[in-house]
Amino acid sequence: MKKIFTLLFIIAAAASTTFAQSTLVINEVDYDQPSVDSAEFIELYNASPNGINLGDYTVLLFNGNVSSNVFYDSFPLPSQVLNPGDYFVICGGAGYVPNCDMVLANKFANIIQNGSPDAIVIRDNNTSNLIDVVSYEGNCIAPYVSGNGCPLAQSDTAQADSIANKYLGISRFPDGADTNDDSTDFNRVCITPGAANTNSTTNCVTGLSTPKSTLAIEVYPNPSRGIVTINYKATQGKAVNVRVSDILGNELKFVTLKANASVGQIDLSEYHNGIYLIKVQSGASQTVKRIILNK
Repeated sequence: MKKIFTLLFIIAAAASTTFAQSTLVINEVDYDQPSVDSAEFIELYNASPNGINLGDYTVLLFNGNVSSNVFYDSFPLPSQVLNPGDYFVICGGAGYVPNCDMVLANKFANIIQNGSPDAIVIRDNNTSNLIDVVSYEGNCIAPYVSGNGCPLAQSDTAQADSIANKYLGISRFPDGADTNDDSTDFNRVCITPGAANTNSTTNCVTGLSTPKSTLAIEVYPNPSRGIVTINYKATQGKAVNVRVSDILGNELKFVTLKANASVGQIDLSEYHNGIYLIKVQSGASQTVKRIILNK
């Protein structure tokens, strides 16, 4: 069901109907899906050869229902430079999105409306021009659509991410590709927050594929604030190798715990809140545990 929101903004009559030729674009979106969705995010991308000061822009969320047609939320961006070819990920506070750069305080689930249709907009704070927009699950009114909106058939609410580990969103491919038509530029594919977009719709988030456990290991606390304890007494005095990966399968840390101990610790406090995989291996035996980092 479409959610009801307090009207936060009145549509400005003077809003630009021509998008400025900015190279800061909405690159990928995982919006609200069936049931409670706590893994929503918006990824911005700098497709220019120069750094962009994000503090000059605000991200707006537009309710495209014909009886509403208002902005229902806004996220002013921090004053920092986004380097060429780099990503900036905005996410909720539930801690399920890797590579998140801006966590929305007091927002944990069902943040980005689920379409029919809705839009996401980047606005220049200095000129009020619309820099980029994506209308999804149909066409919002002008100027809150670029060409034709991403149709429902290419959009993201067919099923929840939790069903069969689909982990799908809508994104451009390749990164930054912009024909000024949302129906061409955005398709439902595997999510890759803070990393290069893909055009694949199968075997999404391969980093979450958990090998069969053959080793009885305890990993705690979960969720963790940063320090994770590993109880590996089941290895009976053997050393263990510990690999930490994000949910995309990228290895972040490798540690060997001593054979003459049965308990060791690893520190994840340098990483963003999110889901991480801890693979513990001793000889031919192994186990993989999922840890939520929530500092």
